[in-house]
Amino acid sequence: MKDKLHGAFFKKRWLLSLLLFILLLGWAGVPLIRALTLVANTSNRSTPRINSSIPVQEVHFTATDGVHLGGWLVMASSQSPTLILVHGFKGSRVDMLPWAQLLYRAHYNVLLYDSRGCGESEGWDITLGAHEPDDIRGAVRYLEQRTDLRNKHFGALGISLGAGAVLLAAAREPALQAVVADSAWADESGQLDRMDHFSSIPLLPYEPLVVNDLIDADLAATRPLDVISQVAPRAVMLIHSADDTNTTTPLSGERRLYQAAQAPKEQWIAPSGGHAGALHAHPADYKEHVLAFFAQYLNKT
Repeated sequence: MKDKLHGAFFKKRWLLSLLLFILLLGWAGVPLIRALTLVANTSNRSTPRINSSIPVQEVHFTATDGVHLGGWLVMASSQSPTLILVHGFKGSRVDMLPWAQLLYRAHYNVLLYDSRGCGESEGWDITLGAHEPDDIRGAVRYLEQRTDLRNKHFGALGISLGAGAVLLAAAREPALQAVVADSAWADESGQLDRMDHFSSIPLLPYEPLVVNDLIDADLAATRPLDVISQVAPRAVMLIHSADDTNTTTPLSGERRLYQAAQAPKEQWIAPSGGHAGALHAHPADYKEHVLAFFAQYLNKT
């Protein structure tokens, strides 16, 4: 009897130790799982379908680092400037159709495409703004080479992740004469701050290292705030909703971006709309601000 009790005790102890080991292993693996989940994109990977009355033509081009991208070009006139539209986190070109319609009706040509790791474009991962500017610069190179675009004035409009990418690209790309950043992030502090805990549980601090390895860049150094001043003397416009509750794009970040930007610069704080929702919440005001900005700073002749 004593031997049976002794055996049962050690069996329960062994099971408890195993359970604790599994829990510890799971806790230690949370940063790895979150890092992979953050950058991997398994959604919206089919070829986007057009559901719009605007005339689109399928196009393909490469980013400046060689990644193959797919998109749509909407031609208003060979004499019109062309605007590049950049979607948000794990989105696709379809997300930018409302902006494309607005701009096409104002007689702009529009290029909207799937960022790397999205839609039908190459790559399995999102690089969180580190390499998406290479997509935008590749779009500029592609447009420059098109002989049917006689007007070589280019601008860009991005939302959310795409807004920060537009600012990063414009700082390095002089061909972008005017850019609009809608709901931009100033830096990656919002992402980095939540990597050291899960809810209120502290985690091993290796998630940033995994993310950096996956995106082949230093996430902490990906900061539109540091380069927005370099867009000048070309024009920049910041759009943000006063009620944006996204932790990566607080209104305070927009304030810092606007303060760091050099003239010519403009901003419009929509009274509502949430994250990247100002166009849908205030379509008439959005149209007025954006079209006036591009009319002033993007030469149509």
